[in-house]
Amino acid sequence: MNKNTILPQEAAFVIPRQPDGAPDWAALREEFPATGVTVYLDIARKALLPRVAAQAAADWFADIGSRATGRRAFSMDAVEDTRRIVGKTFGAAPETLALVKNTSEAVNIVAQGFDWREGDNVVISVSEHENNTFPWRPLTRRGVEIRVVEAGPDGRVTTDALRAAIDSRTRILSIAWVTYGLGERTDVDALAQICRERGVLFLVDAIQAIGVLNRRIDDLGAHVVASGGHKAQMSVAGAGLMYVAPEALDRFRPPFAAKYSFATFDRTDADPALAADAHRFEYGNPNFIGLAVQRASARMIGDIGLGDIEARVRALTELMIEEGDRLGLKLRTPRRWEQRAGIVSFDLGGASADRIEAVLEAEDIRVASKDGHLRAAAHFYNNEQDVRRFLDRLHHHLEATK
Repeated sequence: MNKNTILPQEAAFVIPRQPDGAPDWAALREEFPATGVTVYLDIARKALLPRVAAQAAADWFADIGSRATGRRAFSMDAVEDTRRIVGKTFGAAPETLALVKNTSEAVNIVAQGFDWREGDNVVISVSEHENNTFPWRPLTRRGVEIRVVEAGPDGRVTTDALRAAIDSRTRILSIAWVTYGLGERTDVDALAQICRERGVLFLVDAIQAIGVLNRRIDDLGAHVVASGGHKAQMSVAGAGLMYVAPEALDRFRPPFAAKYSFATFDRTDADPALAADAHRFEYGNPNFIGLAVQRASARMIGDIGLGDIEARVRALTELMIEEGDRLGLKLRTPRRWEQRAGIVSFDLGGASADRIEAVLEAEDIRVASKDGHLRAAAHFYNNEQDVRRFLDRLHHHLEATK
C-alpha cells in the first residue's frame, strides 16, 4: 500500500473527565462491562478488556466483510499505526519496536540470536516468571551456564546479589521490572549501570509494569525490553512488544528470517542485508486482529495518561495494604511505592491459596494463587469497593479455616 492510500478512519474514544481535568474513573469503569458483575483484581494474569478493544475487533471483522475486503484489516500501514501509537504511549521511537507476540518470543529471540561461547553465562533470578526462565535452559547444551540468583529471607532478590553473580563471562542479565509473584519493583537504573560498566546486555521483562508505571521504556537503560500485551496494556495474547535500543541492534541476530527481516524484498538476493531497525525481528504476516486491539487499547491508555493511571493504581493498592493491615493479613510485597507497582501479595499462613482463590472466584472475586500465596493486582478501572469487598471476603474465609 502506497503512502497516498487513504485508510478508513477508526472511531475515537473520548476520555471522560472531571471538571478539573482529572479522569472520571467511575465513568471509565463503565467501559469495562465485566466490572458490573465481577471484582476483577487479576490484571497481573490477563487483561480485562474495555469496550474499545471489543469494538476494534468487531471493526476488523466488519472490514473483511465490507466492500473494502480487508483494506484496513490487512493493511501494513495499520500495523505501522500500531507501532507508532504503542511507541507514543509507552515511550519508544517506532523504529526501536518489534511487534512480537509475547515476552517469551522476545526473550527467545535474544537467547537464540546471541553469539554465545562455551563458558559464557546468563544471570537471572529465582523470582523470574517461567517465560524468562525456560528460554535460557537450552543454552546449557552449548556450554552456557544459567546462574539463578536466590532470594533473601524476605523473599526479595537484591541488587547486590545480582551484582555479585555477574563476572567477566556474564553476557546477559535478564530480569523482571516488576516480579510476577511478590510484586517487587527491580532497581533497573542500578542494574543498567552495572551492565553498561561490565559490557553485559541488559534485558528487562516489563509485562507487569507497562501500562501501570509512568516511565518511558526507552528510559530504563535496558538494551532490550520484552512484554506481552495481555495484562495492563489491555491488549490480547499474541500482540506484544520488543524494544531494542539502537546501540544493541547488532548485538544479536534474528534467529528466524522472513519477508520483513530484510532491507529488500528481492527474493533473488543471495545475501540480503537485515532491516535497519527492529523490523528485523518480525516474521511474515503479523497478528492483524491482535494489533487492531493493541492499537485501540494503547491509544486509550495514552489518552488517559500514564501519570494518572499510576497515581490511581498507587492509591488503590495503598488502600489494599492499609485494609489488609487492619484485618491482620501478612503482607509480602514491599510497602514503599518505589519498590512495588500494582501487585499486592499476601501470605495466608497455613491456608491453601488455591482453595481461597477458588472460593473467592465462586463469589465473583478474581485474584490469583501464585507460588503458595494470594496475589491481587489492581488497574485503573477498579474502585475502593472492589478492594474492600475482596479483603472482607478473604478475611471471612481465612477466619472460617481457623
